[in-house]
Amino acid sequence: MTNRDRVCRVHAAEGRLVDIGDFFHAWAVDVRGAGPVAWRLLQRSLAQKYRFSSLGLAWAVLPAAMTALVLIGGQRMHTLATGASGVPAAFYGIFGLIMAQPFLEAFQETRRLFVNNRHMLRRQKMPIEGLITAILLEVFFNTAVRLLVVAGVFFLFAVPPVVATLPLALWGIGGVILAGAGLGLMLAPASVLKPDIENAMIALPWLLFAVTPVFIIPAAGSALAMIQQTNPLGWLFDSIRTAAYGADGSLVGAAAGPVAGLLILMIGWFFCRLARPHVIERMLV
Repeated sequence: MTNRDRVCRVHAAEGRLVDIGDFFHAWAVDVRGAGPVAWRLLQRSLAQKYRFSSLGLAWAVLPAAMTALVLIGGQRMHTLATGASGVPAAFYGIFGLIMAQPFLEAFQETRRLFVNNRHMLRRQKMPIEGLITAILLEVFFNTAVRLLVVAGVFFLFAVPPVVATLPLALWGIGGVILAGAGLGLMLAPASVLKPDIENAMIALPWLLFAVTPVFIIPAAGSALAMIQQTNPLGWLFDSIRTAAYGADGSLVGAAAGPVAGLLILMIGWFFCRLARPHVIERMLV
């Protein structure tokens, strides 16, 4: 590489959007070069989590499988009512969990983007695109492993999938992941600067389970039913169920979900890239 081929980056105090074209060009360059970095980070993360574990990759399935066993036990003991569209309540809850887990995982991992990588970002001039791409790849990998549980649950409860629209359900789950990642990125700068957010996020899973149709089917006209009806994520979950096994609802959410999720992801990604110099400066104090 000659000196003429080298790229010189100048870090100045002026706003990063003074030249908006240069900002987006640099962003595109970093995205194109993120692949090798993201692949290495993914390999490192999977190795750290599973290489020295006795159960290995089974840990990616175990939480969903254990919840499935609890719900199946409740169904067999007749402590759970029948779910929506005639499917057993245990099946309804397991399927809801498989949709909620990727959302929570993508949200929490991207929200902790600066927290988990503060030492790397402070010491190296690496773009955050590789880190974000690695997180997305890992979430999609874990979701693909959990789908094995879904296949077993379809067989166990003898619920026939709608083959014609099943790919649309998978497409919709991809939208759930993208939306969760985008919302997490929007909160990532504040999470590293405000420790109170970390404590508040402990209650997030329970809040999500309450306002989204994951386990509970609220009575029609109740306050909880109205909350779930106004929750875009609940609308998306119901649409994915419709595409997967023919539940009552529309397919529009599953079809449009990834488009909306990609838009949310791009907004969060833009915000994190814009905020990175300020976050790094605050972390150095």
